[in-house]
Amino acid sequence: MADNNSVSLETLEDQRKNLGEAVSNLTAQRAQLEEQLAAVRNQLATNSGALQYANALIQSITGVDPAAAESPDNVVPLEKPAEEEEEVTL
Repeated sequence: MADNNSVSLETLEDQRKNLGEAVSNLTAQRAQLEEQLAAVRNQLATNSGALQYANALIQSITGVDPAAAESPDNVVPLEKPAEEEEEVTL
């Protein structure tokens, strides 16, 4: 008579197979996430470089360091484009 606490060899092999598949899936997901993280880090580095370049350009044009401009007194107003008059032909 089989013990109620026993597990068949077939059940154990199925569980082992399922665990192996789960580990493989998780390993693949980890690799994908690591690739995505590397891409995000690269994008952040690119954005940081672009921001530094933009700040240097703004400072060279206006003489105001945008990174240090925390008060409204240091805000450089943007010029409004001249409004174009529309010609109306009757």
